[in-house]
Amino acid sequence: MIIYIISDGKHDHLTQTRGLADALLERARKACPEMQHSCHEISVAGKSWFAKLFYKGKDLELPRPHLILCAGHSTHLAALSLARHLRCLCMVCMRPSLPLSMFDLCITPRHDVPENGVPASNVFLTNGSINNIKPHPEKEKKYTLVLIGGPNKEFKWEAEHILTQLRTIASKSSRPILLTTSRRTPSDFVDDVTSACPNIRVEAFEQTGDTWVADQLASAAEVWVTQDSGTMVYEALSSGSPVGIIEMPRKRPPHKNKQSRIERGINMLIADGGTNSFTEWAKTNTLPHPENVIDEAARAADYILSKFPDLLPN
Repeated sequence: MIIYIISDGKHDHLTQTRGLADALLERARKACPEMQHSCHEISVAGKSWFAKLFYKGKDLELPRPHLILCAGHSTHLAALSLARHLRCLCMVCMRPSLPLSMFDLCITPRHDVPENGVPASNVFLTNGSINNIKPHPEKEKKYTLVLIGGPNKEFKWEAEHILTQLRTIASKSSRPILLTTSRRTPSDFVDDVTSACPNIRVEAFEQTGDTWVADQLASAAEVWVTQDSGTMVYEALSSGSPVGIIEMPRKRPPHKNKQSRIERGINMLIADGGTNSFTEWAKTNTLPHPENVIDEAARAADYILSKFPDLLPN
């Protein structure tokens, strides 16, 4: 099986497509060990919409693909154009901005589907976004990991509100606590944490690499994630560790009082018993241990191979 990933270079989008590609190739190598199986990433970052609309990959010297994957709105046109030119399947790992019918399959987080909506026949619903995080039960679970996001269009940033929760978590923890920030975290928050919670070790986003979060999740006994960071919540749950949600106030437009997309997804997880909010955790000081580790990449890969059996020749 040959897979192309059409990339916009964004880490969150690559995490999704790489996770799905890895799961598909793992199954392909087991089913057809004698065949060639590989994944190739093709960046279209910086290309104009017109170039993407007619993109044919003329400069590529790669084996012909069976499947093209993409994530990120700016990748859709190029992925569809290349798939049409090469006559292969095209799948998107998100709810696309283009009509769903243009893709062979849309692997879509369930919280992106409108409430009471019925998914189309070419939509496969996942519990959050796909990622490439795997549990590592053999590793020693040494500390509590805290993943901090930042302000976005759905949630307000109130540093003191977050620090209050961190103080409580630190006072109740018997383990060392390691905290990292993200691109969206205000730059002065590192100093705020160091001053307010001296027993929390901080490694700012700028000090970490692409695999840092995955490496730390493998050794985390429990994980806390700010409410704005939907992707990191699902990555933490995929590691198999108990996960708690650090609460943030949401933005409520005066003309609209409904749950945001991220909030709806996290509330679904809480209702399913997969995680808990800080408020609920504070009542018992315990987080739910996931009975079944989320592995949406594997679940999506199994579905794809059952729906498109020609991807694995007999």
